[in-house]
Amino acid sequence: MRSSIIIPGGTILVADGNRTVARVIAKILEKEHHKVHQVEDGPAALDALLSQPLTLALLDADLPKMNAIEVTHLYRFGSVGRAHLPILGLIGETSGEMLSACIDAGLDGCISKPIEPTELLDAVNTSLGIVAEPAAAAETPLGFEDVTEWPAIDPRILRDLEKLGGETFIEDVISQFVADASRLFPDLSASASACDAGLFHDHIHALRSCAGNVGATGLYKMCLAWRAIGARDLASNGTECINKLQAEFARAASALDRYEWRQQQAS
Repeated sequence: MRSSIIIPGGTILVADGNRTVARVIAKILEKEHHKVHQVEDGPAALDALLSQPLTLALLDADLPKMNAIEVTHLYRFGSVGRAHLPILGLIGETSGEMLSACIDAGLDGCISKPIEPTELLDAVNTSLGIVAEPAAAAETPLGFEDVTEWPAIDPRILRDLEKLGGETFIEDVISQFVADASRLFPDLSASASACDAGLFHDHIHALRSCAGNVGATGLYKMCLAWRAIGARDLASNGTECINKLQAEFARAASALDRYEWRQQQAS
């Protein structure tokens, strides 16, 4: 990871209801010597924006109770006359419509999820006016294929995380991923059974973020492929979809538990 010129005393707000994602973002930033203030929902983010001495804010687009667009709009309205605070959105869908909505609300830019450390630091450094060494170009992601042909875990991501925080940190991240994903499956099943495509999309987005941040590539690609499934498809294929997701999650969790990623080569 690159070294940066740090602004002393700066604090970055990380607002994300997904604890796995928030922990990874915080560790990446702390590794670069930034201070981090974490919150888990929109009202807490707005309170921090108005009351904390911040140098930058990172807001998940789908914050609970109040999303990033609502939080930013209210903050900009209530902070007229203050020095401009850079705010970046963390979004899973980088459509032109979403980007326009974010900019119109007062966000300064967006970062796609799952979080890539280099992309995150580039955006943070640019927003803070920090000079950093140029980053290597990111690899083109694989397309959606039969996930059982891939390793359950991409070892590169976990090795990078271990370099960030050591063995204890990677153990905590893995435990958090398993716990968060396990809690999501009952909600996914319920929304599929009810043919509620909106709720299903929200839950599968959260699962995709969890999977991406620990390198569970097959699970991530499944979630990506089904991110726009409709109510009719849920009615006919919802059960099969959940079963495949659970099977791939079990494969990823087993690989993590056995530390297979330590021996694997990147796919």
